[in-house]
Amino acid sequence: MNNLGPALIVLAVLVVVYLGMVLGWRARRKRQSGFAAAAVTPVDAGQLLLETPMLYVATTPADKPLERLALPGLAFRGRGTFIVWEKGVTLSIDGERDIFVPFDNIRSIGTSTFTIDRVVESGGLVRLDWTTPLVGDEKARTVAATAGATRTEKKAILAAAAAGDRPSSANIESYVRILDQTASARVLSTVQALLKPTGNPQQKGQVA
Repeated sequence: MNNLGPALIVLAVLVVVYLGMVLGWRARRKRQSGFAAAAVTPVDAGQLLLETPMLYVATTPADKPLERLALPGLAFRGRGTFIVWEKGVTLSIDGERDIFVPFDNIRSIGTSTFTIDRVVESGGLVRLDWTTPLVGDEKARTVAATAGATRTEKKAILAAAAAGDRPSSANIESYVRILDQTASARVLSTVQALLKPTGNPQQKGQVA
């Protein structure tokens, strides 16, 4: 009986923490509602070039590796398969719908050492840098476009929106860990070879 009081206190704390996490996640999803759900793999994706097991880690705004995006199909970490087709890349995460990124939307592919909740050896993560459309009303798109932005960056985006240059897309980065090191090198070289030779950002860790 003497232990009942402390047990109830611990239970109450756990309930409050859990509710806080749920409410925080819902708020994040609402703030990021302007991000469009990525396309599913089309039937005309072309020839299958590469398929390898992966651990999907996270998707973040470009250059903001510590700001998680709760995009449909990409919100949670999980095992899956990294697939390269003639026309794009599929991130197939167990328990989620497949996410297809056409090569026209891929800005670069490279490597990284860390992102949210994950620190690995140098080059241990493959980073897919791509562009996704924004949807919804102007407010939803603007809020999504400023996810993870610094005060200066946010001010510039808001000023551009006020001047009529309203955001319609956002650059994001998806991080995966290819489970086989040899396959990781093949993923990088295969995707890099299929990217357009111009217009891709030279980011830190990018494979040349």
